[in-house]
Amino acid sequence: MSRTARDPAAETAGGEGGRRIGWAAGLAALVMLPVLAGRPVALVTAVPAALAAFVLCLRVPWRRVAGVPAAPPAAVCLASLAADLGFRGPKGYVVLWAAAELPALLLLLRRVARRAPDRAGLVLGPLLALGAVLMPLRLLASEPPVAAHAVTLSCVLGLFPVGLAAGVGLYFRAAEARRKRAVDGALHAQRLQVAADLHDFVAHELTGIVVEVQSARWAGGLGPEETAELLARVEAAGVRALDSMDRTVGSLREGAAPARTYGLADLPGLVGRFTAAGQGPRAELLLEPGLEGALSRTADDAAYRVVVEALTNVRRHARGTARVTVTVARTADAAAPDGVEVTVVDDGGAPRSRKAPRHGGGTGLAELSLRVTTLGGSLTWGPHASGWRVRALLAG
Repeated sequence: MSRTARDPAAETAGGEGGRRIGWAAGLAALVMLPVLAGRPVALVTAVPAALAAFVLCLRVPWRRVAGVPAAPPAAVCLASLAADLGFRGPKGYVVLWAAAELPALLLLLRRVARRAPDRAGLVLGPLLALGAVLMPLRLLASEPPVAAHAVTLSCVLGLFPVGLAAGVGLYFRAAEARRKRAVDGALHAQRLQVAADLHDFVAHELTGIVVEVQSARWAGGLGPEETAELLARVEAAGVRALDSMDRTVGSLREGAAPARTYGLADLPGLVGRFTAAGQGPRAELLLEPGLEGALSRTADDAAYRVVVEALTNVRRHARGTARVTVTVARTADAAAPDGVEVTVVDDGGAPRSRKAPRHGGGTGLAELSLRVTTLGGSLTWGPHASGWRVRALLAG
């Protein structure tokens, strides 16, 4: 930005701030106006009232003070307490300016309870409340003085409006905190969903592309027909990865349809693509007929994700595996007759070399376990015979 360029936002903020100061100064001058017709001692009660009215019209920059009490509200507290303890003058002065000072103190107390950082609120809140409650003390030394029991009663009655102001401020503070937590929770859930989609679908397709290329390198020279088939599979996997990314990003846009969900009906295509990927393990799908619609939409999607994660782990960590069996059938558990059991078993193989460990991985099954458990099912994995088994039980 050049030196002569202007920032419209800064100019707008500056103009608004100037108008606020003008209004605050005008209100304070209006509060001070009766001093011209009274005695100089009137300044003791007029100044705290005018200062409270002035600060009430300002926007206190809480974030700039890093939790330390801001100067304007602190000045109001000190001026009010000083007047409570040091006034010596006509009783009418107390009543006149208390009509302006007390509402300003209560409104400032509500604002502090709602907006101020914790440290600032813990200091300013009690000081403002004390200034409002002790305001009747000015009548003890007034002309004529007021009886002590009447002043004490007035101080006790002052606790009710002070408590109401603080309570309203704290209520709105708690409501804003709940709203912020709800927004943060929604954003966190959205980030987890995006991460899960990228991990389950995009990473699966990219792993397939890597396996295709590695198979081609290990196989040596490929003929024209084999090369064309390889490139076609790589292209198809890349298109599917891009499509998954487009759906994931599209689901983040306001008003966009949610990302497409998969299910048991998509397993034949998934297993077929896994088998067709180069010289990797052969996969077999044993899908019990009539399972379409047996699971809810979310459970159906979770079942598909379990198979995707299990097949992706076979590609990454069990290079020597020759055969993978994916079995989907109704559970034999009498307690859950409408449930579905998804099992992915491989026959083992030499694990991949650990010379170049993969960082940040290993959490796919753990995250899927949380998803499945939330749906009322269970997910287990571990060694089985000479290989590895992933087993999910999903409620219908």
